[in-house]
Order: sequence, then structure tokens, then C-alpha cells
Amino acid sequence: MRRGSQALRLVLISLLLTTASVPLLAPGASGAETLKELQAQKDSLQAELNAAQAKIEELRTRQDNLEHRIEDAGERIEVLKKRETKLLSEVVARAQEIYMNGSSEMLEALFGGSDLSEVMNRTEVLSQLSLDNSGVFVQLSRSRAELAQLGEVLASDRKALTTAQEELADENDILQSTFQSVASEYERLKAALLRQQTPAPAPVAFAAAPAPPRPTGNMTCPVGGATSFVDSWGAPRSGHTHQGVDMMGSYGTPLVAITSGTITLSDYGDSAGYWQILSGDDGHQYWYMHNERNIVNGGHVSVGQQIATLGDTGNAAGTPHLHFEYHPGGGAAINPYPLVASLC
Repeated sequence: MRRGSQALRLVLISLLLTTASVPLLAPGASGAETLKELQAQKDSLQAELNAAQAKIEELRTRQDNLEHRIEDAGERIEVLKKRETKLLSEVVARAQEIYMNGSSEMLEALFGGSDLSEVMNRTEVLSQLSLDNSGVFVQLSRSRAELAQLGEVLASDRKALTTAQEELADENDILQSTFQSVASEYERLKAALLRQQTPAPAPVAFAAAPAPPRPTGNMTCPVGGATSFVDSWGAPRSGHTHQGVDMMGSYGTPLVAITSGTITLSDYGDSAGYWQILSGDDGHQYWYMHNERNIVNGGHVSVGQQIATLGDTGNAAGTPHLHFEYHPGGGAAINPYPLVASLC
């Protein structure tokens, strides 16, 4: 009986070893992931990245609005301070006039209070002043009241701005970590999809009517790695509206030619950082900004060829991304989101 148990145990161990040596079948009837399964996995990864970027875009908008409010409040405070200086001179002149007219009791009533605004509310005092005199004192009181209110708003907005900046830095760190954690899987899925997909149909025109010029020919995503982006066309950006799409990614991610063409500009600007203009063979221009570095500085390039690396130069410090613009026919920029959404 014991020998039988040992024999049975050997058979079970043998079966387990045999099973362990056979790789588990991946989803799909043939043991390989199907196109639908691959696309679902990539979509899931993309949704995770896009959700992280949506938070960043919200914080960037909040930060920009606060910066504008702080700037406006600062300008208004400067105006009020100059106005107060002028009004104080007029108040002193009126006070001297009142004193010279022998109205010392009136001066004591005006300046004896702890707060000028408190004095201004004394209708019995104002009623004894001439219209010109009362107007000067009221203007000074109102100017000081507005200054005090603006000071409170400014302090509150500065505190909120600091909070927004800290949250933005945290979200940027989270997104960078997410990119790093999914990069290899993202590339695996992208390569697997490329192997399984049939040739893509001819590009369709933008949905807007009338449809703007759409590039033709072979095209690819300008970011050669894991990326996320939302439609932020027209969003506030440091005194202007956003004229492109911000494509987030890890530092150093390859930036590639979206189509074949010529690098007609490769430079550095205070706002754009390292940037390039790709003048496509299709007659349209494609602008790449905030690059970590430019690799190709001129000459003809082929679609998919690396021309730069993704970074945060210029005014994008702390938020690595490609600011990408699409200029049909080399003219004014139009919303590039539909284009990159169809390619990436």
C-alpha cells in the first residue's frame, strides 16, 4: 500500500513538472493575443496616462489664472498707491485751508478718529465741508479701503498659487513615474499591434466644416514612445491662448519626423526652448518645442526618423512635453489634436 502511494506521488510530481515546462497560453484562440485584446490593453494604458495629464492640464490652467489675477492686482495696487499719494497731498492742502479759515474744531473731528474711513462715515462732519473738500476725503477713504481689500485678495491668491504649483509638481512626478512604469509594456503593445494591423485606410478629413487642409502620405506619431495628450487648444497660457497640443512623455523620449520633409529651423528661444520647424514634403509645417535637445539641425529627414528628444526647455521647466503645432501650408496654426489623435 505504501509502495502504491509512493508510485502515485511520483506520477503526480512527474505531471506537475511536465505542466510547468509548458508555457501558459496567452489570450486568444491560437495562444497569441488577438488584435482586439492588444488594442484593449493599449487603450487601458493610454487612459491611465491621459487621466494623469488631465489633472496636470487643470492645474496649469488654475496656475495661469492665478498668475493673471496676481499680476492684475499688483498693477491695480500700484495705481492706487500713486493715487493715494496724490490724494494725500490734496487732503493736506484742504486741511491747511480749513485751518487758515479758523475751523480747528473741524480738523480735530476729521483727524481725531482712529481710522479715516470711520471719520468719512460721520455725515455730520461731511455735511459741514464744502463739496470739493468732502470729495477729496471720500476718495482717499475709498482708495485706502480698496487697497486693503486688494491686499487680502493678493495674499489669498499667492497662497493658492503656491498650493497649485506644489500640486502640479506632484502630478508631474506621478506622470513621469507612470511613463517609466508602463514604457516597456507600451512599446511591446505598440509593436505587436503594428505587426497585426492591416494597412491603415486613407486619412480622413477633420470633422470640422469646411475641413482644413489635411496632410497626405505616410505619417507617424511625432512622439516615438509612450505619450499622453488632451485637446487643450485655446487654453490660457501666460498672456496668450494655447496654439498647439502638449504631448507629455518621459525625459529623453525620441521625437520623430511626423512626415518626410526638411528641417528648416533648429534654434533656441526663451519661451520655446530648443525647437524645430519641419517643413513637410506635403507643403505643411510642423513645429516641435521644449525639446531636451535637437538632434537634426537641417536637411531632409524621412518619416519616423528621430530629430530631437523630449524635454522641458524654455518656459516648460518641470513639465516635460512636446508642444506640437500644425501649420497647414506654412500659414497660421490650427488645432493639431485631431491629427495627432489619429496617429498616436
